[in-house]
Amino acid sequence: MRSKSFILLNVLIVVAALCHFTFAQEPLQCTSIVLTHWMTPDEFLRRSEIGRGFTPTPPPPAPVTNLAEFNYNEGVLIRYPFGIPMALIKKMSEVGIVITIVANQSAQNTVYNQYVNNGVNLTNCSFLIAPTDSYWTRDYGPWFVINGENKVGIVDFPYNRPRPSDDDIPVKMASFMDVPLYGMNIIHTGGNYMCDGMEAAASTNLVYSENPSLSPSQIHQMMNDYLGIINYHVRPDPNGTYIDHIDCWAKFLDVDKILVRQVPSSHPQYNLIEQAAAYWQSAISSYGTPYQVFRVNTPNNQPYTNSFILKDHVFVPFTGNTLYDNEALQAYQNAMPGYQIIGVYQNPSTPWESTDALHCRTHEVADKYMLFIKHLPIVHTQPCDEDYLITTYIKSLCDSAIIADSTRVFYSIDNGPYQIIPLSYQSNDQYTALIPRQPAGSSIRYFLQAAEKSGRNMYHPFIGVTDPHNFMVGEGIHPHITLSTHSVDTSSNPGQVVNFPISITNVGYADLAWILQIDSASSSWLYSSDIMGTLSPGSTQDITLTLDATFLSPALYESKISIQSNDPDQPVDNILVHFNVFSGIGIHNEIDWLADCKIGPNPFSNQLLIEFRLNQSIPVIIEIYNSSGYIVKTISKGYLPSGVNHFIWNTPESSFISLPDGLYLVKISTDKSHKLIKVIHKN
Repeated sequence: MRSKSFILLNVLIVVAALCHFTFAQEPLQCTSIVLTHWMTPDEFLRRSEIGRGFTPTPPPPAPVTNLAEFNYNEGVLIRYPFGIPMALIKKMSEVGIVITIVANQSAQNTVYNQYVNNGVNLTNCSFLIAPTDSYWTRDYGPWFVINGENKVGIVDFPYNRPRPSDDDIPVKMASFMDVPLYGMNIIHTGGNYMCDGMEAAASTNLVYSENPSLSPSQIHQMMNDYLGIINYHVRPDPNGTYIDHIDCWAKFLDVDKILVRQVPSSHPQYNLIEQAAAYWQSAISSYGTPYQVFRVNTPNNQPYTNSFILKDHVFVPFTGNTLYDNEALQAYQNAMPGYQIIGVYQNPSTPWESTDALHCRTHEVADKYMLFIKHLPIVHTQPCDEDYLITTYIKSLCDSAIIADSTRVFYSIDNGPYQIIPLSYQSNDQYTALIPRQPAGSSIRYFLQAAEKSGRNMYHPFIGVTDPHNFMVGEGIHPHITLSTHSVDTSSNPGQVVNFPISITNVGYADLAWILQIDSASSSWLYSSDIMGTLSPGSTQDITLTLDATFLSPALYESKISIQSNDPDQPVDNILVHFNVFSGIGIHNEIDWLADCKIGPNPFSNQLLIEFRLNQSIPVIIEIYNSSGYIVKTISKGYLPSGVNHFIWNTPESSFISLPDGLYLVKISTDKSHKLIKVIHKN
């Protein structure tokens, strides 16, 4: 940096000497100097005038959002005499508002007639009457923010050139747009600044060298206070030119996208430019992901990164070399699907330069009445066992009512058709929606939409369906509980005790911690020795419920068992209990009607024998349940004779090959009682 400044100083001295020699007979006046993008020799000697008359102010009310070039803008700020071709002005007037800075009414009339003669859309044109020194509106133009009161405002700064009329344009624009003005006392320039519309921005270390009275930490703090910038990427300039502007080699295309120039390995700046690209490949965007770094070939120092984004159009400076121009066009199309990428040829009188092109001579203008959507998208892999929460902030800055059924999420699974779910209003302009959970391996694309009654309709991301947010679905992360049954329906005679087995299974992906609680009103007759436990994924625990009729009178007793767990889907699972205590008169208990019950082999693989003896002919149901409480097979249903009854579960419709290994329950029941026997299946 020091050697570059030394060379520049010597060049300026030589140029100043030549100017003095050329005009020796007629003293050179400041007003006769033709301004350049870099400081003229005269300006270099007047560097002390930079910031003279600048008025600092307190920062905007927090939180502050610095608006990016690629979002929420209604138009463009340019200056007459022009540095851009009329064909570009015509096209921009078809896309958004064109605000032209003119020195006086006479100049406005001249420009108006030029616009008429060239087919410029005059309904989208307005004029700011103010003196200027140059046409580099990018460098001295206003920086737009949304303050904590949801109002668009302008942040002004001392322009890094001793050009007082240019430096005053942000003040004039604030008055022109009737928006708040904030003065940030950091010498700066728009060509050396880009932001992502969230919390990140970037400049070269020119911002440090031009503010020697401020430490880097002080500069970063002021960028935070005035612009809401938390991650300020201040990088060395890899180009090695006089200008040190970041827009000569890089450009934010979206929150997580950046375009960086590329040169052949024979280029003298190759190593430095590759180092710059490598930095951005490892940096983390405001979305929490590494930047997507796109490259554009600039072998002859073409100014392809010096482009301008206006709504859904991107204007790229073309140099006339068809091969390289088409490559640049393709680079933008790859990076920004859905945008209209338009090549713009230079005016011969104001040609594009490697350090001064289309971006330098235009400046976006925010829509002060915008429909503002702020959303941190889902970008990382999500688990398959939970729904996906979408949260967003939606605010109409003109206080127009949001159309209720317009706030929506469009989502697509595995590139399938888009489905729509509503964004529901919560409070304080916050909205939420849940994209339903999907199987592991699924890919999900989504975008948001909102509209308000003033007519504004907005998407997030800005381009919507053609370049949506996306994320992948991975394995689950939560435990999930299943019970062998959700009801206990049994009976007993007074004085008897019935043991009822149930099973708890963890079918999830993490350890399941559970606690069993019994309604205190039934604690005298219903209890369990197992009241808590932890199950690893895929494991089962058998517990026994004891129903004690020792001190119960004949009646129907009811209770509820609650099993609390860390399953996020089912933090409380309930089992309803019905315990019928008979009088004992004329009623046969379990021993009376069922005896000598044999079930085997246990474990079983390809068949299961069920055998028991009945003391009388009664209706009996024989069923097989899995550990989740679902019926696998009904073996028999109807009257069975007294004596020995036997059944073999090995029918053609029962495929033991497809029967999962694990615990099963054989239930033999009548209308008054039942018996449960646990069996294990192993292939």
